[in-house]
Amino acid sequence: MPDLDDLLAVQALDTEADQLRHRRDHLPELEEVASADAALAAADARSAPLSASLHDLRQRQKALEDEAASVEEKAAEVDRKLYDGSVVAHKELEAFQADHRMLKDRQSQLEDSALELMEEAEPLVAELATLDAERATVDGARTEALERLAVARQVIDDELVRVASERAAAAAAVPGEVLAAYEPLRERLGGIGAARLTGARCEGCHLEIPSAELQAVRARPADELVTCPECGRILVR
Repeated sequence: MPDLDDLLAVQALDTEADQLRHRRDHLPELEEVASADAALAAADARSAPLSASLHDLRQRQKALEDEAASVEEKAAEVDRKLYDGSVVAHKELEAFQADHRMLKDRQSQLEDSALELMEEAEPLVAELATLDAERATVDGARTEALERLAVARQVIDDELVRVASERAAAAAAVPGEVLAAYEPLRERLGGIGAARLTGARCEGCHLEIPSAELQAVRARPADELVTCPECGRILVR
C-alpha cells in the first residue's frame, strides 16, 4: 500500500478548490451588484406611476393646446371676414363680432387650462429628474462593481486552474481503487473523504475513537484501507 500522504495531498487540494469556489460564489461585489439591482428596481417602481401620470397630463395638455389652436384658426377666419369687406350688413357684422369674441374667450379658457396642466406637471418632472439622477449614480456604481467582480473572479479562476493542475499531479500518485473509494466519501461527507488519524482522534470528524475500536484500527494490516468508525472517512495512519 503506497503512502496515503499522497491522498491527503489530494484532499488538501480538493478542500482548497472548494474554498475557492465558495469564495467565488460569495464575493462582496456580488452583494454590491444585488443591492444596486434592488435600488434600480425600486427606482423604476417609483418612476412608473409618476411617468404614467406625467404622460396623462401631457396628453391632456396637448389635446387642449390642439383645440386652442383650432379655435384660434376659426377666430382668425372670422376676423378676416370682418375686415375683408365681404360682410356689410350691420346685424351680420355684429354676429361675426360676437362669434369672434366667443371664440377668443374659448381660446383663452383652453390656453389657461393647458397652462394649469403644465404647472401640475412641473413637480412630477422634478421628481422624475431626481430619480433619474439617483438611478444614474446607482447604475454607475453597479457598473464599477461588475468590473471589480470580473477581476476578482478571474483571480480565483486562475487559482482554480493551478489547483486543478496540482491535484491531477497529486492524484496520479494515488492508486485508482483508493481514489474510487475516496471520491464518493468526499461527496457524501461534506467535502472531506480522507483524514489523518492523530493519536486517537480522526481529523475529519474531530472525534476521539473509542479505545477498543482504535486498537482494532491499529491492528489492521498496513496495506489495508481503513475508515473511521465514527464518520466513515478514510484514515491515514
